[in-house]
Amino acid sequence: MFTKKNMAFAFFLLLFHYNAVCQKLKVGDKSPDFEAIDTNGDTLKLSNYKGQKVMIAFFRYAGCPVCNFRVHDLIENYDSILSKGYKIIAIYESDNVTLKEYLSETKVPFPIIGDPNLKLYKEYGVQKSFWKMLGSAFKKQPMQAMKKGGKLFSKKHKRDGSLSRIPADFLVDENGILTTVHYGNNIGDHLPLIEILK
Repeated sequence: MFTKKNMAFAFFLLLFHYNAVCQKLKVGDKSPDFEAIDTNGDTLKLSNYKGQKVMIAFFRYAGCPVCNFRVHDLIENYDSILSKGYKIIAIYESDNVTLKEYLSETKVPFPIIGDPNLKLYKEYGVQKSFWKMLGSAFKKQPMQAMKKGGKLFSKKHKRDGSLSRIPADFLVDENGILTTVHYGNNIGDHLPLIEILK
């Protein structure tokens, strides 16, 4: 018989298990190679970027206003990021069908991959955190991003990802080695673009 105490224990056990299997990467690690289909239907292989620097950005889901704000920030700084030699790959929890609908109102100049089965999230150790998600409500930066990002949508998108997903960003050098690893501390905590543009 399940009591509230047992259910709470099972919930925290599940969280512990998820974080245990999603081991975080660190600077100096080889960036996990992957092959995936992007929203254009093209097959994208990380190994094809050998000899180039890559920024891999993990987001939450297509309807996330904080993510929307970040994507617009990347678009606005896209030419400057390219000038530093970086290509961008964005990954969402949403599927490609939902993402294509999202992209109908937001033209993005870099490939976006839908990963609803969370294969890439697990390979890169991108985690969920109920507490970090909850704590975001008390931080100025993610709340401002949520407000501004929400206004950038012309229509609402259904949530098809986890509310507790925390974003992460990775910079990969020409040899496929991670030079920067940034796991967010809240739902809007991404690698500051100054780290790329400096």
